[in-house]
Order: sequence, then structure tokens, then C-alpha cells
Amino acid sequence: MTVELIQITRGVITMAAATTRTEEQLLAAVAAGHEMAGMPLTEADEAAVRRVVRGETTGDDEVARLLAAIRSR
Repeated sequence: MTVELIQITRGVITMAAATTRTEEQLLAAVAAGHEMAGMPLTEADEAAVRRVVRGETTGDDEVARLLAAIRSR
């Protein structure tokens, strides 16, 4: 699977370089980076990463979803 690397920082998903890693490898890489930064992924973060990796949504869509959830509080 060729996908783009994903980074979530304080709820903002950004896209980086293309790769041929599997979904699980990408998720593990994202999770490891966030663990090292002291910001472990939540279940919602993991679900967002998986949706983007699978091509079900985009990073921009996920940001919009997050912002809508924050505004509805």
C-alpha cells in the first residue's frame, strides 16, 4: 500500500512524504512519535489515522471534524 505519512499534533493531522508502509506500520510510527513527544494517541486519534491511511477521508476532513466537535461543546 502506498500512502502518505501522517502526523497528528494537538489534534491537527498533517501529511508528509509518500511511503509503501502497511497500515499497521504507519500507525506504529505515528504512535511512537507521539509517545516520544509525550502526547500518546487517543482512540479517536488512532481512528482518524486509520481513516486517512485507508483513503476514507483526508487530513483536512479530519481537522474539520475535530473543529466541529470542539465548537459543538
